[in-house]
This record gives sequence, C-alpha cells and structure tokens, in this order.
Amino acid sequence: EILWLLMNDIDVEKAKEVPQGARFLFMDLCSVDFKTCLGAPVPPGNIPLAKTHLPYHILKEHAKRDTKIIVGFRNPKDNLVSMYHFYRIGIALNNFTGTFDELFKDKHLIYGDILDHNVGWWGIRDRPNTMYVNYEDLNEDPVKEVRRIAEFLGKEVSDEDITKIVKWVTFGNMKDQKSTNYDEAGFLDSKISPYMRKGTVGDWKNYLNEEQSKYIDEQYEKTCGPVGLEYRFEL
Repeated sequence: EILWLLMNDIDVEKAKEVPQGARFLFMDLCSVDFKTCLGAPVPPGNIPLAKTHLPYHILKEHAKRDTKIIVGFRNPKDNLVSMYHFYRIGIALNNFTGTFDELFKDKHLIYGDILDHNVGWWGIRDRPNTMYVNYEDLNEDPVKEVRRIAEFLGKEVSDEDITKIVKWVTFGNMKDQKSTNYDEAGFLDSKISPYMRKGTVGDWKNYLNEEQSKYIDEQYEKTCGPVGLEYRFEL
C-alpha cells in the first residue's frame, strides 16, 4: 500500500475506491510464464508494481533483472501466529482445523518453512536495488520507514506527503477500508476470525506456550543465526 501510494502521487481517493488487489500484479496467482493471472492475460509491457509470497528459489531468474525488490520481514513468532489464524479462515485452505504445531513443526505451510523462506530472500542482500523493511520498524517509526522507502524508489516527498501516507496505512484505517480489508473478498471466512486482527508486535506471547516459543528460538538460531538474519520479537 505504501509503495502504490508513492508511485501514484499519494492518491488516497483512488486507493479508497479501487480494491488493493486490482492495483498490482499478484504473482502467486499467475501462470508459470506470468503471461496470465487468474486466467486473464497480463497486460503487455512493464508491470509497475507486483507482490508475491513465493520463495526466492522460484523467482531466482526474475531476481536477476534490474527490478527494485523490497523484501518485507516480520519476526517469525508473530508471523506464524498470524499465519495460523489466516489458515483457519482461508476457504481454499479448507479452514485449517489442526494445531499450531501441526502447521509449523510438520511444515504444512504452502510456501514452505517461514524461516527457510526468509533466509532465501535474505540471500540477495548484496544484490543492487534490494531493500529490506521490517514490520517492527514500520510499527515503531512509520515516518522514518516511509521516507526510507521513498528514497529507495527515488521519489521526492514532502513532510505533508509522508503524514498523508502514514495516516492512510495505519492498521485501524486499513481495517476499516473495504479496499484494503479482504474480509468481504469471498475467499475468507471472517466469522471465524477477522482478516485483520491486531497488527501488534509481540502478541505472540498471548498465543505461544513456553515449549512452542523455545522451539522457534532453536530453529531461528539454527537457520537464521549463521547468515546474520535478526528480528525483534518485541518493541
């Protein structure tokens, strides 16, 4: 949402009118050759903005281009709790009724192990035109992070522009806007849990028991530690 606003003159009114899904290419729903998306032809020419949850090894060839890539990270404990609730409401995921342990320990996540996934994208950190944004940093100092993103994109923005963007992308506002909240999109059962729940940092403490938290710590140290990938688990 931040990227779209920066690339579209901070047009909040259009962001309110046009569903988020119609404002970028969602690569996960494209054909393998990226010529069609959900069966419809992808417009010819350069695609200004695309997003994906796909692991790096699938997009390795695409990452060799000069395209600017922004990788979004969230600490794995909060991330996994959020994913667990998303799997519960995902109709295409058969409204997962298993346990948290089954989802993570047994590696039933459709995009693969979240730690392996992050390490894969961390592996391109020396690639030109690559930027990393942490969810925790966005929560702590959104003005600083939006300005940093704008600089990466080569966009000149005023303090007023930054304030406008930050106001639009607050969790509360995006939850209230139909264009950014997928509760009524038809592929989620929001009666089980809302698509946008809390958006806070450190809420994993209210869900993970000591054993689960320790298990993630161990996997984190084993997978992310050797490559220097660090997270903040609370603010």
